[in-house]
Amino acid sequence: MDATTAFVAAFAVTAAGGVAAHYLVRAGAAPTRAPRVPDGAAWRQTHQRRVETFTDFAEPADRIGYIVRTWPALPPRARQPQRVEAYEHLRTLEQRHGAVMLEGDPDVQAAAQQLVEECARLVRGLDFYAPPGPLVPSLRLTQPFLAACREYLEAESERYFGLRRPAGSSLFARLVR
Repeated sequence: MDATTAFVAAFAVTAAGGVAAHYLVRAGAAPTRAPRVPDGAAWRQTHQRRVETFTDFAEPADRIGYIVRTWPALPPRARQPQRVEAYEHLRTLEQRHGAVMLEGDPDVQAAAQQLVEECARLVRGLDFYAPPGPLVPSLRLTQPFLAACREYLEAESERYFGLRRPAGSSLFARLVR
């Protein structure tokens, strides 16, 4: 085999290998799966997890509200255990605050921060020596937070599925009233 024929043969093999490599790379770079469509089951699991996170967060705040509401009616000897319980609920609320900050949008996060600050103010304001009196009117500490959660979850539902829920069918509707 002379040098020219060897050169042409080597060039042809190299070119064929380059073309084959080009098609292999191009085929590998092409999307191998269909575009991502929201998975209904996965979204429902995420939605349920958020609902549980938000309700778990609101529970200690409701208990703090109950303690503050009944505080004036308690005899002085019963106030110490209630105050300890209120501080425990406040710690639980502060611990669960991080999960809400990860799950919610800015409105939910702001409402959660406001709820923590309000509960901390109320718990620190419990006075052992306050004169006995009637029950404090019902406190709606969690209402702004739960309303923000409801709006966020309904907007998310509309964004994923284009669905608008009828008024009152929200998971939080019964809590916000």
